[in-house]
Amino acid sequence: GYDDAVQGEFVRPYLDAEGKLPGRIAALLVESADGLVLIDAGNGRFAPELDVGHVHDELETLGVHPWDIRCVIITHGHADHVGGLVGPRDEPAFPDARHVIHRLEAEFWSSAEAEGLPNGAGLPAQTALTALLDAELLDTVEGGAHVATGVEAIEAPGHTPGHLAIVVNDAVLWAGDTFVSQLNVPHPEWVSLSDMDGRTNEATRRRLLERAAAAGLRLAASHMPVSGTVARTGDGYELRPSELS
Repeated sequence: GYDDAVQGEFVRPYLDAEGKLPGRIAALLVESADGLVLIDAGNGRFAPELDVGHVHDELETLGVHPWDIRCVIITHGHADHVGGLVGPRDEPAFPDARHVIHRLEAEFWSSAEAEGLPNGAGLPAQTALTALLDAELLDTVEGGAHVATGVEAIEAPGHTPGHLAIVVNDAVLWAGDTFVSQLNVPHPEWVSLSDMDGRTNEATRRRLLERAAAAGLRLAASHMPVSGTVARTGDGYELRPSELS
């Protein structure tokens, strides 16, 4: 959510019938020439009570089995992105997949600082990273890495220290949690309460918005209920929604 600065007439058109800002917990499945690439894995067993973020159920609906996935990209270590990486016995949920995470992200979630986060917030990431390391399924990358054919991981720090955004086929920019909602497009300066470094994330948003606008990329994100192209305006940017398939 946002702090008290995000109030007033501007926000109201974005609210649903209950006066809430719509959201979601989404992952992205990419058909690469190298095989299926999954970007993030949802909550998994760490939040079974939620009615969103159940990526394994969605994959099953598509007829995709866990062993069909060849690469999993972890945008960052929050529970709603890494919880589905492990099964009920802490085993890797995608046993035949190479898993990719930014080096700084892996270092943070493996640190004493992450272990000391309130409410056990570091446990899902630590559980997943341990399982993947033990199974020799985890690779760390820096920004600008081409992790599969047509799939580029780019540095997007701020929400977390080593957050990644993904460009797919020079057509789609998957921003993870860099944008918590479409409100961040016209207002990249609005800080989410879940951002670990709000000012750094603001700079990251502006950089990604400029890249999307310049290259005609479709912007999509984990919690944004809509996606679309980004257009420059006189004093910033606007999102022009369209369907993402």
